[in-house]
Amino acid sequence: MTDSLIAPSARARFVVTLPPEPSRIGDQLQRMAGASFTTLTDTKDAFLHLARRARERLVIITPYIDASGAAWAADLFDATDAPSKVLVLRGIDQLTSCGLGGERLQRLATHVYDYALTGVLPNGQAYVETFHAKVVLADGAAAYVGSANFLYRSREKNLECGFLIEGDAVAPVTVLVEALLDIFTAS
Repeated sequence: MTDSLIAPSARARFVVTLPPEPSRIGDQLQRMAGASFTTLTDTKDAFLHLARRARERLVIITPYIDASGAAWAADLFDATDAPSKVLVLRGIDQLTSCGLGGERLQRLATHVYDYALTGVLPNGQAYVETFHAKVVLADGAAAYVGSANFLYRSREKNLECGFLIEGDAVAPVTVLVEALLDIFTAS
């Protein structure tokens, strides 16, 4: 790796969703002396921060979504001033089982893309090109990259971890997201 691949300046915050109390991980964090000096940013707060920060475009990339997650994503699209609100899923049909939250999300999103694309390898074997990444990108200025899907259990029950990044470290995330979106918009 060369120095040119290292962001010269960046800020990152560790973002978590903790299981509801009482939880074993919560108990362990309470017991650890260093935990009281560590600031853990809640995933919900990080996502809302990104929604409010976006001025041009807010992109949500999540392979999985349920009714609770659809309402959550819709709330983020509602909270942003960005005119472009993009949702990328693995299987757009998931939204049909999300009820009113899914309908609201589809109304608020300016674009909804399904990144589950079939293809054929040179040897003739069929495959599906898709993703497992979870990204929320506010313009090219700030991003969340982590484990949280837009699911009830990711928001309220599971231990989820990620990073909220700002500064130069966002550039490679932006390049990846632009390349992904170009799949759907390139002629």
